[in-house]
Amino acid sequence: MSTFILRRATLDDLDELVALRLKLFRESGYLLSEEPPPELIEATRTYLSENLPTERFLAWIAVVERHLIGMSGLIFFQKPPTEENLSGLEAYIMNMYTLPEWRSQGIATAILQETIKYVQNTSARRIWLHTTKDGQGVYERCGFVFTHDDMELVW
Repeated sequence: MSTFILRRATLDDLDELVALRLKLFRESGYLLSEEPPPELIEATRTYLSENLPTERFLAWIAVVERHLIGMSGLIFFQKPPTEENLSGLEAYIMNMYTLPEWRSQGIATAILQETIKYVQNTSARRIWLHTTKDGQGVYERCGFVFTHDDMELVW
């Protein structure tokens, strides 16, 4: 296997970012059909093209021979301050995905460590995420611990 390059994603990576995100959805069971609906593809492209340049969405990618083999996503939430987090800023990691043929080579860990390092240089004092069973070990090795279950209201 080739050595990968780790860097921040740009709009030049848009098509492959969309493709990786949809592969993550398919593998995680978030797609109801085998092929993603065109509306989801277009909504994802629009979201990334609007939010990558403004840094409302950040992504780190692993690249081999100009092709993305892994990615992460990061967004920030500004909440009211608490005693434990006076800035109120929190980070949410999402869209962690490595192509199956590249797994178990330290790619996800490297991407996660870069993402954590970035957040640690902000005023955020909390990083949170949701994980699959397959990804749990990567997060635990980087210091993440389970807290409590979320609740949600969907309509």
